[in-house]
Amino acid sequence: MAHPLDVAPLLTLRDGYGDREESEAIRLFAEANGARFWPLMMDQPLPGVVFRDATGASRHLQGAGRIVRFPGEPEIEIANSGFQHAIDLNVMSSGWGYAAVRPSRPAPALLVETASARAVRLLPAIPTAAETLTLGGAEAYVDARAAHWARGILRPDLLALLDDPGLPFDLEIVEGWLFLYSPRQLSVADPRVWRRTLGVVAAVHEAVEAADGAGVVASGVPVGLPMTDRPWKGGARKALWIYGSLIAGMAVVGGCVALFAR
Repeated sequence: MAHPLDVAPLLTLRDGYGDREESEAIRLFAEANGARFWPLMMDQPLPGVVFRDATGASRHLQGAGRIVRFPGEPEIEIANSGFQHAIDLNVMSSGWGYAAVRPSRPAPALLVETASARAVRLLPAIPTAAETLTLGGAEAYVDARAAHWARGILRPDLLALLDDPGLPFDLEIVEGWLFLYSPRQLSVADPRVWRRTLGVVAAVHEAVEAADGAGVVASGVPVGLPMTDRPWKGGARKALWIYGSLIAGMAVVGGCVALFAR
């Protein structure tokens, strides 16, 4: 997105607007900026810790809502994602905002968890066979052979950009994809969220392209790492979204619409 965003459709909402009105405003916002919009997509064909479990299978009832895909080189997708899990026989849901982009060249697998994002919600999985780099308040997981490459990307200014308490991001590079994850929703009727998200995507993408991990990958460093799911513990996660707030008897798909639209 090199040209300025047209945020006018997001500014038409009146106080007290509901989910339906917000979704329609985001659809019009996408249209005004030449982007495509999907209200809901279940079982997305994406890698990454918020989409796939440690076995590589799609997380239970994983899906995304309010998907906005901006055209260009690269194409950028921003949406709200979520999945279900069980804690002590209670069905719970965990929600994430995400941005997705495909770098033009191969890059080694990398997972970065920032302090501000971690304070809200832990990522659901972490690598089991990787070197852990402690960079300020962030922890980065990467194959030891790619540690120098990772440090070249994760400069203090870039980490500070990711680790903003107002809208923090974690970062993952896996199987040819670059993801930003936020414990906050990203597809919302707030122009500041869109501008920040697109700005951070551009900065991270530029850093990854400049570092050129193709040579590191060619040396045998993997584009994915073995993962282990973190245990879910009752009361341990802040800001879990609970399906109990939905209307009793609502169909699963309808429930997911409400989850992702909020």
